[in-house]
Amino acid sequence: MRKRYFFFDIDGTLAPDHSLVLPAGTVACLRQLRAAGHFTAIATGRLEADATRFAQKYGFQAVVADGGHSLSVDGKLIFRKGLNHSACVQLAKELESKNIPWAVNVENDTTRVANCQRFVDIAGDSYFTTTVQPNLDINQYPEIYKVFIACTQEEETEICFYGLPVVRFQPHQMFIEPVDKAAGIRQLMQRLQAPCEDVVVFGDGENDIKMFDKTWVSIAMGNACPALKAAADYVTGNCDDNGIWDACRYYHWI
Repeated sequence: MRKRYFFFDIDGTLAPDHSLVLPAGTVACLRQLRAAGHFTAIATGRLEADATRFAQKYGFQAVVADGGHSLSVDGKLIFRKGLNHSACVQLAKELESKNIPWAVNVENDTTRVANCQRFVDIAGDSYFTTTVQPNLDINQYPEIYKVFIACTQEEETEICFYGLPVVRFQPHQMFIEPVDKAAGIRQLMQRLQAPCEDVVVFGDGENDIKMFDKTWVSIAMGNACPALKAAADYVTGNCDDNGIWDACRYYHWI
């Protein structure tokens, strides 16, 4: 059988509702893919350290994380880069001029530093733990991996993002984070000396749209956003209803 290189988003694709727990059918499917000689990897917007822990738990061989800005193979970090620093500095100045609270992630862990308590009051703490640093100077950090903005969709229209990639998962908070998972996938495939035509990607969110490259097979989950379904080669079932299993059976990969 022709060897394929599978890349799976985590939240809403492998695991439902940010649970980080794979359904039994998905675990069985991954086991069969690997037994058939296929390569399985993660492609996520999550931080590299966080995604690598998940990958090791479920037996994935490689991790494209940070939205394509990092790569790990067999638990070893190959590279990791931050956002455009000068653009982040400009954005922070603009947010402060508009009195919009913000925070930054500057380490390879789920922590962030906010410029005021009002950010915490609006955004709260869930995936990231927030420390407040009044008069925060963004220039003190040489690498910035994510920027968080506590704003409504209406306020968003008044912000200049200086070319930085924007993602919104919640009505009261937006993320500035990389969204080019395809770039990380291509770098891994080059490292493996394998053809990109043998790649298969699974996703569900707007931050997966760039990953749905016409070079390879792109599969949207049944619970995916409409824009991703429109870009997909195939739309399968929901994440929690054997969607990955059904797609792999449809294409005769297992």
